[in-house]
Amino acid sequence: MGPVTPVVLAAGASRRMGQAKALLDFDGRVCLDLVLDAVRFAGRAIVVLGPNHDEIRGRVDLDAVEVVLNLDPASGQTASLQAALTRLPSDADAFFFLPVDLPLVRAEDVEGLLQSRAANPGAALHIPSHARKRGHPILCARALAAEFLALPPGASARDVVNRLPDRIAYVESGEPYVLMDMDAPEDYRRCLEAYRARGAKRR
Repeated sequence: MGPVTPVVLAAGASRRMGQAKALLDFDGRVCLDLVLDAVRFAGRAIVVLGPNHDEIRGRVDLDAVEVVLNLDPASGQTASLQAALTRLPSDADAFFFLPVDLPLVRAEDVEGLLQSRAANPGAALHIPSHARKRGHPILCARALAAEFLALPPGASARDVVNRLPDRIAYVESGEPYVLMDMDAPEDYRRCLEAYRARGAKRR
């Protein structure tokens, strides 16, 4: 199997949060750093940034990733994913994507998707799940890039995912972290508490 390219979507306006999700603090580390740590081993990531890209570049070392800009955050996550997929390396055999507001996703979760890909090569999608709910990141066969790129403005990436129920391999996670995103300040507080609790367990 060929290389896999991670895509991190971090161009949103964060209106409900009131500040850039990529720069939310987790005890001295920002959210984008945590997400990049989780995906870094899988391949050179593409990170999609928005109008605040200068601020993010000033706080996060992005030398090892490719940065793509979506300067219209109102265009939504699908537009950001499409912008990234136009830069997908020619040798990439697959890609996976996740929004930046999932700071609790771990390298182990990504490794589980890669193992699923090796064990189920006929599946077009490999998706983590918890309690029968889909999580992130979503690992996709390269052939699906064309379908995501063909989505019209305002469409959701779920439209492509939902077309292929028989070609999805689910990777069950015993922990809810693959579902825990952050839209509002209360979500951030919940994720920060979970981050600290998980760190305490490892000590």
